[in-house]
Amino acid sequence: MAEVRGNQIIGKVKTVTILEQPSPTRHGKATFRFRDEYSIFDFGRMPDDIPFKGESLCRMAAHNFVELQKQGMKTHFVKSISPLEFEVQTVRILYPEKNEIFSNSTNFLIPLEVIFRNSLPKGSSMLKRLNSGAIKPQDVGLERIPNPGEKLPKPIVDYTTKLEKADRHLNKKEAQELARITENEMHAIEEMALQVNAFLNKKAESIGLDHADGKVEMAYTPNRELMLIDTFGTLDEDRFLFKNTHLSKQVIRDYYAKIQWAKEIEKKESGLPYALDAPKPLPKDLLHLVSQMYQSVCEAWVNERVWSNTPKIEEVVNQLNAYQEKLNSM
Repeated sequence: MAEVRGNQIIGKVKTVTILEQPSPTRHGKATFRFRDEYSIFDFGRMPDDIPFKGESLCRMAAHNFVELQKQGMKTHFVKSISPLEFEVQTVRILYPEKNEIFSNSTNFLIPLEVIFRNSLPKGSSMLKRLNSGAIKPQDVGLERIPNPGEKLPKPIVDYTTKLEKADRHLNKKEAQELARITENEMHAIEEMALQVNAFLNKKAESIGLDHADGKVEMAYTPNRELMLIDTFGTLDEDRFLFKNTHLSKQVIRDYYAKIQWAKEIEKKESGLPYALDAPKPLPKDLLHLVSQMYQSVCEAWVNERVWSNTPKIEEVVNQLNAYQEKLNSM
């Protein structure tokens, strides 16, 4: 859960500073400042920081907003302030469980995370749900359960809750009812998500990456127009791969998934008693590689040399694969 300190909201990886409060008829104003911290498995802040991660996320997110604004998409991005911070318009937070959302409500966060999936790589929550029988392939427009990493015939749009203590998966009808929106408005949300996905697919392909999945958040403006908000298309929100090697926060998830700490996480997710302290920090050599991963993808994504000694993506991938082979042989 985010921590509130005066006019600041301290999230998992960024600090939101509220400069002006929103109203039903007017946007508010805030800044997003990105930090080098990271979080996995909904645990909260992990014990170490990843150098240059915050700047990498900020640069990629700002770049994505600017490029989609050029395509005519409405977003809450206003301007970059520094390599770690940018200004945004803000909207109201209305809670469905408190019956605060109505069909004519304006300037508010749509309480959904909208997920787009181009493939279901190992670790994908949808692949886990398919394999467990929680959902059937036909429920998501598939004829069968795909192999891990197999490209889907067409992107799948999926939904989870946004404002609850733990995210819940929703089908399209449940998502529509939760957000108190019409079928046409639901269609517009899906179309915006697919437009963002298409942009990210093309951008990723241009630098040699496969874009497996990602997520976006949206809001309604004071005129009840759809608007893209928060951040998207970074190594934290999306899963990218280079020749089947993950280049995202999944690298860290995979490392921690192999230790006892992850078993306590599984107990927590299953509602069983657990003893969950912070795990040990990442090994220094892996931390260095992960930092270089964020930097190398950022530089390629924004097409700018930002740091003086960042290796190319392929070199980072080779080192990550060598590190993984070393772990597997131990």
